[in-house]
Amino acid sequence: MKRITFLVSALTIALSSSAYAECLKEAGDFAERICGQVKQAGKSSLITGKGELTAEAKGIVAKALGQLGGTVGVDVQTKEFENVLQEQLGPELIDVRKCGTQMATLAINQICTKAPRWKVCPNQAFGLDHWESTERLQGTSGWRGGGYNQGAYCSEFINSVVSARQLGDKPHDVSNVAMGEENRRSGTFGERAEYNYHCAITLSWGPVYKQKADPICGPE
Repeated sequence: MKRITFLVSALTIALSSSAYAECLKEAGDFAERICGQVKQAGKSSLITGKGELTAEAKGIVAKALGQLGGTVGVDVQTKEFENVLQEQLGPELIDVRKCGTQMATLAINQICTKAPRWKVCPNQAFGLDHWESTERLQGTSGWRGGGYNQGAYCSEFINSVVSARQLGDKPHDVSNVAMGEENRRSGTFGERAEYNYHCAITLSWGPVYKQKADPICGPE
């Protein structure tokens, strides 16, 4: 079967939007798919003796249009497509090329020329706008013997803060980390070195994401 590419190609040039161009391709694929199914199924199962579409024929149209409309977020009206199918099933032989041309034209006029309006919503994919809560926190280890360091204590402090606020599996951010230490000698002869570590952090949690109109949010 020849693809319905001549109509799609012409309109792709006329419409610069990449979304429209993709819709036009989908319209061509839809026309080829539905008319091919009609030819394969045969007239006997698709049209009654009175020339009306059977439930099977209407089902083919509804399913194909549901797939097409879903890709661009548009509610599709099936009646016009059913009329084309009914007309094409009238003659003795099904003209697949003519069926495809008319189906593609309808799909383009009803779907591709209607730019979908997307809802506005916040989403992680749009990036972080700000954090709901931010707090500057400081910790001190107390005097400890050797074998530790500033980085190890700071990691310990951060983990304890995150755990206490039950943020382990929730979005959060630790920034502006500052470390320091004091040292002294203890024991009768000052033989034992001791250290007091400090760690200061900025902890942020409760992300508020940016908002915009986008297909992620669904059609209005």
